[in-house]
Amino acid sequence: MTLFTPESRRQRATAVATQLAEIVHEQGRTYAFYYLTLIDIRDILADPEGEAETALAEAAQRFNELRRTRNFSEFYVYADDWEQRVAANEKVEELVNELRSMLHAS
Repeated sequence: MTLFTPESRRQRATAVATQLAEIVHEQGRTYAFYYLTLIDIRDILADPEGEAETALAEAAQRFNELRRTRNFSEFYVYADDWEQRVAANEKVEELVNELRSMLHAS
């Protein structure tokens, strides 16, 4: 089991939030709420003035609000090719789980 410091969790969560935001953005305006929330999460985490633990807690709160108002199960990547669609949505699920893990690890 790998133990992460708050700063390493913050860095990884920033990268994951950025990846998710890019994927969501590619799916268009329908998912603008997800996109803007993920950008907020990324910006909270990337703020060089904030402490890692505080940033993680604030980002976790925004992530929890996102999950309460619009669950990621409502988001999906559309692709004409079924196999590509499945793979893309599995990647989204993996990233969402990783972000949750980075934000909520103790």
